[in-house]
Amino acid sequence: MNLSLEDYITEIEIQNYSKATVKNKKAILLQFERWLWESFQVELEDASTRHIKRYIKYLLDKEIKANTINTKLKTLNNFYKFCIKEKILKDNPLEDIELLKEEKVMIKPFSIDDIQKMIDFYCGSNFMDVRNKTVLTCLFETGIRSAELSGIKLEDVFDDAILIRGKGNKQRLVPVSLHLKRQIIKYRRAREKYLKGEECPYLFVCTRTKGGGLKKDIESIGRMGHEAVLNVVKRSGKACGVDVKLLVHSCRRSYAQISLGHTDLYTVSRLLGHNHVATTERYIQSMEDKTVLERGRNASPLSTLRKKYS
Repeated sequence: MNLSLEDYITEIEIQNYSKATVKNKKAILLQFERWLWESFQVELEDASTRHIKRYIKYLLDKEIKANTINTKLKTLNNFYKFCIKEKILKDNPLEDIELLKEEKVMIKPFSIDDIQKMIDFYCGSNFMDVRNKTVLTCLFETGIRSAELSGIKLEDVFDDAILIRGKGNKQRLVPVSLHLKRQIIKYRRAREKYLKGEECPYLFVCTRTKGGGLKKDIESIGRMGHEAVLNVVKRSGKACGVDVKLLVHSCRRSYAQISLGHTDLYTVSRLLGHNHVATTERYIQSMEDKTVLERGRNASPLSTLRKKYS
């Protein structure tokens, strides 16, 4: 692997990016490095704006979607910015490259009825059902990301809030509703019984199997990973016939839209851990017109005045 690329990967690992994010960025950079060499026999450090434009054309010819191409361009841009900062390069070949215009992806969020059905799907008293019900309750009640949920430690859970360790090692507190508090208490009782004295610092745990083949499998307790969390959402969604793209991020979008019926955009943005309100605004672009109109009617300033003085 290219030394500059290796240094960059080390840098983002130090910045505490998730393993999945590091893996994705590395794959994007390695793909570009391979294409650049096979097409022009040029190293990463010698790429020019012309090469970047040819790469964009190559991706478009392969019918890669604009949002995917933009993700690649952002990763390349960050890499070259790192190279300039480390005085490896003087110029950034992406400095004058504009991102492609993206089509708006309308992802329908979960409705209140959808959420209730999915949470009620895990109705058993065994550990797995109690844990999965708590996972869904936590996702819908806080709007946290899958990786953030996986990273919650026992010491992060307080009486009225949970400390969330977000992207880039940033921390924030999210409130714990009475409903979520009761579910966590129920889960921790089931968790203690399930672990049988074995210790694990993470709140949400699962059993992992090691070994295989001729070796006897060894079971160990570890924290839930992204796939396990995603499976909790998918299983309940499919069983309940919920017509929505079954992603953990859909829980986050639903939280944003429902919360905006009770509080302001800035507060929701802070609770979601967004750096910019504009990011939060994208979460509500798929809100149906009738919902927007209804909320507008309820928020009518003059209606409030009439009630006050009538």
